[in-house]
This record gives sequence, C-alpha cells and structure tokens, in this order.
Amino acid sequence: MKAIYIKIAVFVMFFTGILQMKLFGIAWENFRIIQALHIAVSIIVMLLLITPFIYGHIYKYSFVKKVKSPEGWVLLGSFLLLLCSGIYLFFIGNRGGDLFGTISFNTHLYGSFLLVLFFIYHTMKQQKPNLGFAMLLVLIVSLNPSSVYADTTKLSQMKVESKNGSFHSEDWTNSAKCKSCHSDIFAQWSDSNHKHIAGSNPYYMAMETLAGEAEGEEFRKWCMGCHNPSAITMGFGKTTHAMDGNFLSNDIFEKNAKALTDDFKTHGNFRLEEGVSCITCHQITKAEGSGNASYTISLDRKKYAFEDSTSKAGHYLSEKLINSNPQVHKESYSNPLYKESRYCASCHDEFHPKTDVKIVSTFKEWEKSPYNNPNDKSKHKTCIDCHMTNLENDKFAPLSGVSTDGGVVKKDVKVHYFAGSNHFLSGLKNKVHEEQTIQLLKTSAKLDVDIKDSKLVVGVTNVGAGHHLPTGVADFRELWLDVTITDKSGKVILSSGKLKSDGNIQDGSRFFQKVFGDENGKPVGLLFWKYKILLSDTRIASKERRVESYEIDKNVIYPLSVNVKLNFRIYPQWATDAVKTIYPNLPNPPVLELIKVTKEFQ
Repeated sequence: MKAIYIKIAVFVMFFTGILQMKLFGIAWENFRIIQALHIAVSIIVMLLLITPFIYGHIYKYSFVKKVKSPEGWVLLGSFLLLLCSGIYLFFIGNRGGDLFGTISFNTHLYGSFLLVLFFIYHTMKQQKPNLGFAMLLVLIVSLNPSSVYADTTKLSQMKVESKNGSFHSEDWTNSAKCKSCHSDIFAQWSDSNHKHIAGSNPYYMAMETLAGEAEGEEFRKWCMGCHNPSAITMGFGKTTHAMDGNFLSNDIFEKNAKALTDDFKTHGNFRLEEGVSCITCHQITKAEGSGNASYTISLDRKKYAFEDSTSKAGHYLSEKLINSNPQVHKESYSNPLYKESRYCASCHDEFHPKTDVKIVSTFKEWEKSPYNNPNDKSKHKTCIDCHMTNLENDKFAPLSGVSTDGGVVKKDVKVHYFAGSNHFLSGLKNKVHEEQTIQLLKTSAKLDVDIKDSKLVVGVTNVGAGHHLPTGVADFRELWLDVTITDKSGKVILSSGKLKSDGNIQDGSRFFQKVFGDENGKPVGLLFWKYKILLSDTRIASKERRVESYEIDKNVIYPLSVNVKLNFRIYPQWATDAVKTIYPNLPNPPVLELIKVTKEFQ
C-alpha cells in the first residue's frame, strides 16, 4: 500500500478533527457535516487502511529490516491513544461528569497534534528534504443565514425565528427524545403542570372552548400562545383535548408522559406535543413581557447529523455524535436569559389582547417586591430560586445531582417540577409533584392571633412569596381564613370560613383574592378575559401583613379557645362544577390547610 494514501488519510482525519475547535468558528451547517465525516472517515480509514498498514510497516521495518526508530514507536503509541480515546468518546461520550470522558476528549484533541508532528518528522526523516510535503489548510467559513420572523397572529405576540420563514413539526422535537440523556429532568417535567397545561388539563380545555364559543374560534389563539405554542405555530386553530365522550382520558392520570413516549417511538418528531415542551423553554431567545406570549423562539437550533432521523440506527448515531462533543448542544439549549425573572414574564404577565388591561401581573408584582434586589445578592431571589429549587420538610433544600446522565454533579440542580400553586392536577399523576407544591405553598405565609378589645385580630403575613398571595388568575385561587372560637363550655361562639354542603365557602368569609367584573360591574366568572372593572383585590403583597378582625360578644365566658386556619383551594367549587359538566369524572380539588394556629385566651 502506498504511503501517500496513509498520509492523505491521516491529514483528512486531523483536519476534520481540529476544524471542530471553537477557534475556527465553523458555521453549524458545516460543523455537523465535518463532525460526522470525521467519525465516519476515522472508522473506515482505521479498519481498511491504517491498521493493515501499521501491521505491515512494523513487520517490514522492525522484524525484516531491523530498523530502530524510537519516533516510530512514539507514533504508534500516539495512534493507540487516539484510537482508544476516540472509541471512548463515541460509545460513552464526554458529558462533563465523567473524568475519563474529559481525559479522553483532551487526549483526542491534543494527541492529534502530537501524532501529526511525529508523523511528519518520521516520514520526512526517511526522505530527502526537497521531497517533504507541505500542508495547506483551507477553511470555508459560511455565515449563518439571517433569520426572519414567521408570521404572528393578532392574538399572540409570539415570534418564531426561521431562516426560511417556514418550519416543520419535526423542528419542535418530541421531548421524549431528551429522555435518553436527561432522564431525571424528563421524569420531573413529564408529570408537571408545564407538560399538562393544554389538552390534558380539563380546566384549560373548558376555558379555551368557552373562549372560542364566546369570542369566536380565532380567540383560542390568545390562550394557545402560552399553553400550546407548537400547535399555534403550525397553524392549528384549537387544542385537541384528551377526551373519550364525556370521560377523562388516561392522559390526565398517566405517569411519566407514557402517551408522549409511545408516540415518539411510533411517529418520531412528526407529531406535535401539547403543553410547554423542552424546545419551548430552551429555544426562547427573547422575552419582552409586553403581552400574551411576548417571546421569540428560534427553531433554527444547531442539529447534529442524524438528529431528525426516525430510525433506531439514526437516533443511536445522533446520540453518539452529541455525546462525543456536546458543547454545541449545551450552548444551543442554554441562554443567560433563562436565569432571569423577565424570562417568565412573557407568559406570567397576562394582557387582554384588545384593551391591554392587565389580567395577570405576577412578574410585575415580583418586580416591585423586596426580592427584586440585584444590588444585594443575599436578598435577591428570582422566579427559579423558588419555583425550580427542591424542597424538603417545608424548606428549600437544593438538590445535589446531575441534569445530564453522566454529567457534572451540581450542588443545586434546578428541578423541573415547576412547583407553583396547582398541586391538584399534577398530584393526580405524581405524589412527589403534589408534595413539592404543597411544601412551597406552606412557605408562603404565617399567622399571628390575638384578642384585643373584644375583637379577634388575625394577622396574615406574606413571608415567602415574591409576588402577591395568591397570584395568577387570582379569582380562580381561593385563599381564606377558617376561624372557630369556643367558650368555656365548648359552645361555638364564632365560626367563619367553613365549607357548605355544596362545596362552596360560606358567605361572609375573609378571602384574599382578586375579583374581576365586566363593564356592568358583574363578576365575569370563567370568562376572565371580559374583565373591565376590578371589583376587589384583597391579596397580600410580598412581605405585607394583612389584619382581619372579628367581633366577639363582650358577655362570652372565658377562657376562649381560638382555632385559625389559612386554607387554600386551587379552583373554587363554582369553577369545578362548570368544568365537570364537560368532564363529570373529574374529582373535586381538596382544601389545603397551609397554617393552623390554636390558642387559649383567659
């Protein structure tokens, strides 16, 4: 075999390898081809050319001609190091948490320079100087195509970056694909309210349907921009709901997104999922906070070779290519924006599309709170500090572990339970999610109770929430005081905040909530987008103490036993009753006791 073929093969492998270094800034469209070419050429050349050549070369010069060549043996050692490190990178990868992966990557990178230097020296030593060969590296660096925005609807401010102004459903990538390398994160997300925020959420489906009936089918898009972004970008006019007649489908109760995973095995990336997917959050490039779904998402992410393949072999090769050099993958799904609270504002500040009235102002509430204090890092807390941090025993307990299987161990892995206030729907699927949310709710407030001047004085302080308590579409959140006072004989002399037989809370109870009214001053009920007049807002701002007083008969016989609870229910009974006309098998959300104080007064 002519040595010239080996020289060409070695330098093809070398150049396709070093071109993957950041130093050269190769455009991704070329990078992904070079990476796949490097691996393919290396495997083919190693098996068909280099291994037979080395065997014959060693036999000829070491055993037949008895030539002593120390640099030749160093060259062989360098080749073996690159061979072993390359095999490790392909089959195991370099995800960051494996010491051997890091060693293999550095050995493969810097060892290639050592190999080429000794190869040049070794070959030139055997030839006349004027017969030496020169290396010429021609780098073709293509500029990334400029992005243009896809058309946006009138009802959603969502923008999609696409190099051609168009995209395919496969560009959204089924989140089940992420499971193979991010198994813990996928397991957390798969039962979360972000995953089940659209078709498998009966409350959402009832309200999207009402929106379409009351305002015209086009109005559904106002909801879908945040609840079902992939569908709206592909031109779907409504969310498909998981129903079989009037019975709840298994999607509402299933664990670990089984339907999604099964769908991925059958259809690959070609079937759109509903809810907030991995791609939705990890491809947002801008968050404006200027209206419903006021974010920009890029579907021009950098894909490795075979990444969209539907075959098992293609999926396997794609995974190996990512693992062998994951830096581009990491950078493609990361953004400093994701650590900022304004990232969440585009969906957690909600505006009416016509009147611009503020329906939800969670981000603005945080922005005005003491937790927004970037000048004092000890006091500054962002959304993810509370909503993506693990909890144990009703306290924040950062979770040590990995976000990528085999990756770097982190002291505080940002969990993807997305604990908020809706413990109910996630709890139907996963008790861990329910417990995380309940624990978070219990960090939010504290009670103090006293009797002064024949009045029971109850103080409720928002000690833990970085926004109003409660927040969100606040007339759908019930936070209230349940009070019972008994006298010396055990007779109840005051009762407030009890549930009636129909599940509603008794009249006159002390609520902390926001009530929307229409232009005539009537409560809007489920049609919260008809909000024109604020009828009341008794919510508690961050760090605020609210005082509620109850008159006590001056003739009561002491001692008095006082029992005060701060209760929470995610949906009021009237809302659940309305949703159950469509989903009759839906269970009623439970009442949560967040805090309880019992005191005796002499």
